Amino acid sequence: MNNDVFHNELTSLERRIKLVISEQIRLKEELEFALRENKELKNKVFQKESELSDYQTKFKLTRIADNLVVNDNPTELRELIDNYILEIDKCISHLSES
Repeated sequence: MNNDVFHNELTSLERRIKLVISEQIRLKEELEFALRENKELKNKVFQKESELSDYQTKFKLTRIADNLVVNDNPTELRELIDNYILEIDKCISHLSES
């Protein structure tokens, strides 16, 4: 009878080990899925932030252009716009380095 009890305990232990292994595999797959989803969402956030930055820049340029009083000196206006473009290029370069 001692062998029967030992055998039953061993069988029960094997069953519990299989359940734990199965649960560990399921949790590992769930973690991998969550990590992939997290990476995808971070990429989407980065893209949306980039789009937002582009729209903000366009909006600022539009506001600047709307606020500029076109005067008789187009060279002065051209220089001002060129300076803005240079600043924007510097900002883009700085962001690309990050």
